[in-house]
Order: sequence, then C-alpha cells, then structure tokens
Amino acid sequence: MLRSLLGLTLFVFLASIAAAQGTSAVIHISGDPSMGPCTQRLTEWYRQNHPNVSFAVSGTRVNEAVQSMVESKTEIVQSSREVLGGEITALRERRNKQFVQIPIATEVVGILVHPSNPVRELSIFDLRQILSGAIKNWKQVGGKDAPIKVYGRDATSDIGDFIETEYMGDASISSSVKTLPKNGALYAAVSADPEAIGYASVNLGLSAKVRFIAIKASASAAAIAPTTDTITSHKYPLIRQLYYIFAGEPSGELQHFAEWVLSQQGQLVVEANEMWPLGSADRDHGKTQLAGR
Repeated sequence: MLRSLLGLTLFVFLASIAAAQGTSAVIHISGDPSMGPCTQRLTEWYRQNHPNVSFAVSGTRVNEAVQSMVESKTEIVQSSREVLGGEITALRERRNKQFVQIPIATEVVGILVHPSNPVRELSIFDLRQILSGAIKNWKQVGGKDAPIKVYGRDATSDIGDFIETEYMGDASISSSVKTLPKNGALYAAVSADPEAIGYASVNLGLSAKVRFIAIKASASAAAIAPTTDTITSHKYPLIRQLYYIFAGEPSGELQHFAEWVLSQQGQLVVEANEMWPLGSADRDHGKTQLAGR
C-alpha cells in the first residue's frame, strides 16, 4: 500500500514537471493555401528558439477559416484579402471582438522579357490578352513581327493562381504556357529566348539578363516597373499584401509570434520563400495594430 502511494506520488510529481516543461496549447493557423508554405517555414524557424510552442497549419478557403475563428477554433487566419463587413459583424456578435489584421508579406508578379525586346510597357488588359492567347504576335502590342512565347511558374508556385484570381477576369491563362518549377529556371529561359515573355516572382538579383516590363493599371495610367521603391510604396500594380488575422489583440505566444514575423529575422524567412518582405512603413503599421493603437 505504501509502495503504491509512493508510486502515485512520484507519478503526479513527474507529470507536473512534464506539464511545466512540455509544449503549450497548439496554435491553429488556417486559411489561404497559397500562404501555407511560407507560414510553415515561419513556424519552423520560430520553434527553433521557442520549442514549447506548437503550430498546426492547414489550408482552406479564407471565408471558412474566418468562420472557424468566429467559432474559436482557429487562432490565426492567413489571408490574401482583408476581412469583409459580414465577417466583422459575425465576430462582434459571436465573441464581442474586433479583428486585428497585420501585413506579413507582399506578393509581387514580375513580367519578364528578353533584353532585346523593344516592348517596354503593357497594360493589364494587354497582359491578359497575351496570357490567355488572344494576342499571339508581338507586333499586336508594338513589338516585332514575331510569335509570343509565354513562360510561367508551375503549380509549385501560386503566381499563376494569383494572376488568375486578380487580373484575368473571365479569361484564363492559356494551357500552352510552358511552366517551370523555379524562378531561376524561368529567368534563364526568358534570357535565352528573344520571343519570350514570362511571369514569376520578382527577384531583382536574377534580373541581370532579362528586363521587367512596366505595367499600366489602365490604358491611360502611368507605366510602372517593379523596383524596391515602387513595390514597398505599393505603386507597382501587380502586387497584393498577405495578412495574418487575429480575433482581438493577440497576447502571449500569439503576440510574440506575430511580432517575430514582423522582425528582421522573420522577414528574411519571408524573402527566402520567394515573397517580397515588408517595407518599414508596413512593418510599423503591423506593430501599431498589434499594440492596439
């Protein structure tokens, strides 16, 4: 009997130590599947210095992830859009809270051509026509009499889905597009083909042998090429911000993780995942949101 009592006491003691040293409750992150790889990388890096924190990352439609947050089943929604009016109302009525959303990265599409190509700018409408296959010859957009060969990123990147969602309207990217798995391979292919046009993530470090096309939001708008300044100032048209969304001001590990994502180290992880890191103004805005100001 005494042995059993001592054994039970030891078990309770060891269990209390394990509980104190073990992992905390799992932080559930859900939402836009295209953000999944970046979020997975961010959580992996964060856990290197915070091993007691666990994450469960899953991809689903943003409206479903927001509803899960309204129902207290998700701590962070990863989203390529801001919350909608009906979602704001639902969270207020269900949990008496307001959403806090911070930018965590900028997704940027670059349109590349061979340096010898005389075409310097395109409207979004012209780009849509080229990518859909409605325009097939460079002379239709002010270039040489030569066929247009389109190169794009394959399904390992969400750049194609980004273009389809944001810019193609009722059209779709042509199935004849030659897709490639890596930015480096696509940049190299375009640099070797005078008739090429390509779409990929902007990487200024790979741009020495290609040229970015300046993009016009409309036929009468100014043409803007992707540069560090035009991207961080949101002047370049082919961009969208990516967000982490919280129900109310995050605290504890949620707040620590969000602050780390906005830190220099967190943004280096974002950049390594082929997304554009936030400029100082966007990082400051995110920190202000987290601080409830």
